[in-house]
Amino acid sequence: MIKHFFDLLYPPKPKCSICGRAGAEPVCNVCLASLDYLPGITCLHCGKQLNEQYGDCICPDCKTGVFYYERAFSCFEYGGMGKKLIHKLKYEGKIQLTPVIAGLMAKRIENERLEIDAIVPVPIHEKKLIARGFNQSYIIARELGERLRKPVADCLERKSETKEQYNLDRNQRVLNISGAFSVKLSYNIGKYMNILLVDDIYTTGSTVNECSKVLKRAGADKVFVITAATGSNT
Repeated sequence: MIKHFFDLLYPPKPKCSICGRAGAEPVCNVCLASLDYLPGITCLHCGKQLNEQYGDCICPDCKTGVFYYERAFSCFEYGGMGKKLIHKLKYEGKIQLTPVIAGLMAKRIENERLEIDAIVPVPIHEKKLIARGFNQSYIIARELGERLRKPVADCLERKSETKEQYNLDRNQRVLNISGAFSVKLSYNIGKYMNILLVDDIYTTGSTVNECSKVLKRAGADKVFVITAATGSNT
């Protein structure tokens, strides 16, 4: 009661949710400037950063894989400040970071001039949802939908509880995630021709690829992918 009274008299000063610097929230300009954005050449399919040796702008992974989505886009690399940002949201529950991530995504989509009909978040398993309290992809998708003025269709469900993907190689990730997703019976995906699939991180693309396959089999025409962060190219 006394603490509440003093909070009213002396409200806490805003501070950055990443570094704790006073005077800025949810993220200060220093932390935003420290993100490893993706300038220059990126793969025309997966969106990962490329160096000058890739003359045709397609990375080796995308030349050999089978993909069900048209193209993936990301905002920054998953390392340094970008990794901190994702971890603060995902594992420390700092959902106030959601508008920051959605804002970066919205700018990327607008710059690419993508025509989409609906936004679909990548689901997490029910057990993980209960433990974490939220699906980070859903809350980002919801904020992104408001910014782009597009409907959010929470139409995918995760049928099986799979292993964590981070310690698996590419082939193991594909096998691990195979058959893990389905479309909820209450949704008619056919009315959404162009779908924007939202996730927090793109590593090998196995998760979003499996989701894209399920969405296309359910009637979607094209699936584009947007993630906050992307891993390094192999």
